[in-house]
Amino acid sequence: MKLYQYDHCPFCVRADMVASWRKVPHEKVYLLNDDEQAHYDLIGAKMVPILQFDDGKAMGESLDIVAELDGIETGAPTLDPWDEVAPQMQALASANRAVNCLLFPRNVRLGLPEFETRTAIGYFTERKEDIIGISFGQALEETAAHKAEVEAMLAAMPPLDLPGDRLRMGDVLIYPQLRNLTMVKDLAFPDWVRAYVDHVTALCGTHSYDDRAI
Repeated sequence: MKLYQYDHCPFCVRADMVASWRKVPHEKVYLLNDDEQAHYDLIGAKMVPILQFDDGKAMGESLDIVAELDGIETGAPTLDPWDEVAPQMQALASANRAVNCLLFPRNVRLGLPEFETRTAIGYFTERKEDIIGISFGQALEETAAHKAEVEAMLAAMPPLDLPGDRLRMGDVLIYPQLRNLTMVKDLAFPDWVRAYVDHVTALCGTHSYDDRAI
């Protein structure tokens, strides 16, 4: 079984954290961001993550993959169904552009496998600059303003309880977005956010970006 993904993609992290938590034997495959053909060959669309079975069949859509991985008998605990993260998801959505202005230009500067070529970086840059409406250079120059907006959003976000020793569906939804904010150097996290990200990172065997934040 293979799990095709990008390191920076929060939808991919959903699948990756569940595969690790459920101890599903699989190979991680990082596609180049501009490798459209590989995506179309597997599922007929440009999206990740992609789960490919041993018989060659493949499926997309992160939450469908999460459900598939959760249903595989491995002897490991299944996901707890708890999903009460709507207030936190709404808070992140309210600062979506500021978050994107912080993360998009950093994605291509962290040495991630999906951006190992100049063409992959260019492909991503062109599309994401269209989304935020400014160049990556300008977004980086405006880091202080975007950080202030995101920090205010995080400060007002209702706290989440730690999941203990069980992974919950709500963690699958919210953790990838909070984890990606560790790309931003010196971003002021509320204590509960920092504790939450660290706890779930350890629980799932994923990683943060603290060691290379920009």
